[in-house]
Amino acid sequence: MLPSSQLRDITIKDYLLIIKRRIWIILVCLAITTTDATMKTLKKVPLYQAGARILIERAMPEIAPIRQVYAPSWDREYIQSQINIITSRSLAKKVVEDLIAAGDNTFVGMKEPEGAFLAGARVNIVAGTQLLDVNYVSTDPIKAAKFANALTEGYIKEDVTRRAEADKYASGWLEIQLTELNKKLRDSEAGLNDYIQKNEIITLADVERKTVSILENLKGQKIGMENEIIELSKRYKPKHPKMLNSNTRLEAVNKSLDEETRKLLELNTKTIQYNALKREVESDKSLYEALLKRIKETEVSKQLETTNIRIIDLAQVPGGPFSPNRQRDVSRGIMLGFFLGAVLAFILEYLDSTVKTAGDIETYVRLPFLGYVPSAKREAKTTKDIDLLSHNIPNSRIAEAYRSIRTSIIFSSPEDKPLKTILITSASPQEGKTTITINLGIVFAHANEKILILEADMRKPRIGSSLGIDDKEGLSSFLAGTATLDIAIKRTPIPNLFVLPGGPKPPNPAELLSSAKSHQLLEEVKARFDRIIIDAPPILTVTDAAILANMADGVAYVIRAAFRNIEVILNSRQRLNEAKARIIGVILNNVNVKKEDSYYYYHYYYGQEKETKT
Repeated sequence: MLPSSQLRDITIKDYLLIIKRRIWIILVCLAITTTDATMKTLKKVPLYQAGARILIERAMPEIAPIRQVYAPSWDREYIQSQINIITSRSLAKKVVEDLIAAGDNTFVGMKEPEGAFLAGARVNIVAGTQLLDVNYVSTDPIKAAKFANALTEGYIKEDVTRRAEADKYASGWLEIQLTELNKKLRDSEAGLNDYIQKNEIITLADVERKTVSILENLKGQKIGMENEIIELSKRYKPKHPKMLNSNTRLEAVNKSLDEETRKLLELNTKTIQYNALKREVESDKSLYEALLKRIKETEVSKQLETTNIRIIDLAQVPGGPFSPNRQRDVSRGIMLGFFLGAVLAFILEYLDSTVKTAGDIETYVRLPFLGYVPSAKREAKTTKDIDLLSHNIPNSRIAEAYRSIRTSIIFSSPEDKPLKTILITSASPQEGKTTITINLGIVFAHANEKILILEADMRKPRIGSSLGIDDKEGLSSFLAGTATLDIAIKRTPIPNLFVLPGGPKPPNPAELLSSAKSHQLLEEVKARFDRIIIDAPPILTVTDAAILANMADGVAYVIRAAFRNIEVILNSRQRLNEAKARIIGVILNNVNVKKEDSYYYYHYYYGQEKETKT
């Protein structure tokens, strides 16, 4: 039971104690999941994986400039396309055909051999590189390596074929373009020649220089004559013969200048047209020569089987299966089992509200802790054996536990007010209060005290049979007045130990216990014995315990570990408080020391040490 956060913080120790306490749940879950994982992995058919590694370079080998047209760029789309090609049905079909042709009959007769072949193919990118791992998975290690290499070689062969077809297509296209360009070149050359013939162009440069020279000469004459006319006008009238002659000559020069200018413009137009035709011829000729060179280069590259894909490592026959990974599967089963077991343990602990440790008593019951009694399954088989353990095996760990409880009871009261009457009760039946009563009586008797065990549980008496005494007369006989106290009290085989058994079962135990004779009984036995230990009925079952608790000097409350939930225990404590009983503390019974904390182990080892020394 985990402590409430209102009481104290939960520590790692609490969690470790839960695991320790419920280790059997974890072990069961571990056994189930580990067995399941082991069985499953043993049933799996071993699979072998072999892989070839290839390099896809960023560009084709520089055989010819035309290759730049087809050189791939290394990007996600390109590499994914290559992976899709490797795992395509068309490539698988060719690889299967090659395998069959080579004598491999693995896929012969299958309805879909391509799909069966691709079922084992795996292609992975090697992170951060231009490498691809072409893997193949098969139940046969030899075939795994064989098929991985076949797929890799088939992919490279397909790439070479595809590039050869691309070269062939490019070569045909270039030849068509070359034919058309040749025709265009011939047409442009013919057009240039016709233009030269039509315009009688021999050397345009000489004609142009001659025309420019004439224009410059005419311009000089014009300037000279204009200056002459200006000088003449200073002396003559406009109609003077000299003036008229000069003007006539100037007009002739201007007319010649206009004529030569017109000729020069016509010449410039012819030059422009000529140059345009000439450039067209030169351009067509350059394109033709470049295309002719490219065709020759393509023809050369067609003769070479080139590819940007290279095999780095061929697949080797694997030394062992990669699946199932038995170690990994079993490890996962173990981890799953531990996880499920721990979760289930914590869930059960959360739902469990029973008291199991001294810490639980101090935290939840809030009563002093007198001690614990370990489980006696190892030391005794019958109830009678358990009742007499402290006498039959005095050096046992259980006897040591009872002696420790005896010490706690003695120190629970001052020396001048010793506990003469100690009542032993519990919340409900089957918590071991009678066993504890008998064994406490034994260990007190071993300490040289004269002890009387008073069996007040008259509904279910058992002490007489356990100690081997006659219980025909007992407490009920004395209270009913049918027997004297001397007759009712029995001597046991154990020195210093006496018993007042329950006697015959009365119809009204509560009435007998609440009578004045009960008080008289206690006073008489107090005078005759050093200590009286009263075995009372469970406090919640009947009112007998409440009646006796009020009469006793102290009440030792027995709680069986991990038996009743805390609500029942708290209700019984409340019942005792209402009876105004003095609760001296709690005895925790039937504790499994192997499952509890170091407090219990301390006592366990202490008892073992005493046993060894004895």
